[in-house]
Amino acid sequence: MNQFFQHLKDNKLGTVTIVLSLSYMFLGLPAQILKISETKSVADISIVMFSLLALQSILWVAYGFQKKDWFVVTANFFGTVFSLIIVVQYFLFS
Repeated sequence: MNQFFQHLKDNKLGTVTIVLSLSYMFLGLPAQILKISETKSVADISIVMFSLLALQSILWVAYGFQKKDWFVVTANFFGTVFSLIIVVQYFLFS
């Protein structure tokens, strides 16, 4: 675990990137999921954008695992989960 924190300290740009990515993942996407769940409407979302977000997130996670880059994996894992939920919601509520 100490090695993890040392990695964060040594990679300031990566640390800032992951914090901002996780902020988007835990604020923006869950808010969209909640809005769709409450309204049962997907009229205002772009299925193309969320499908592309899901695909690019999946590919980034795979790339991160391949390179053993946990910044990339962590920053994109939740984007994958949340964007796939929105895509599923789109097909359930459209």
